[in-house]
Amino acid sequence: MKRAISVVAAFAALVLVTAAAQAADKGEQVFKEKCAMCHVVKGKGGKIGPELTKVATKLKDKELIAQLENPKKLNPSSTMPSFKTLPKADMDALLKYLKTLK
Repeated sequence: MKRAISVVAAFAALVLVTAAAQAADKGEQVFKEKCAMCHVVKGKGGKIGPELTKVATKLKDKELIAQLENPKKLNPSSTMPSFKTLPKADMDALLKYLKTLK
């Protein structure tokens, strides 16, 4: 019985790790499609917007969301478009990816 519980727990942990990795991969894909033309991460990307390699050490979750949804509120001269209409699944994946950038 203990062995069965251990196997189930190990499988559940593997599923969670795999799901988190897939979300990060999806977020990185969204970033490449929507953000990389302007922002640099780890030496790759555009140079219009700020470097984002360590953005998660600078901004909290609420600040990241605010920046993505209404960049002009924080910086009226920003040329960054709003991503408020990004599908929820894409926004969630993008946020998960950005939170890995430390």
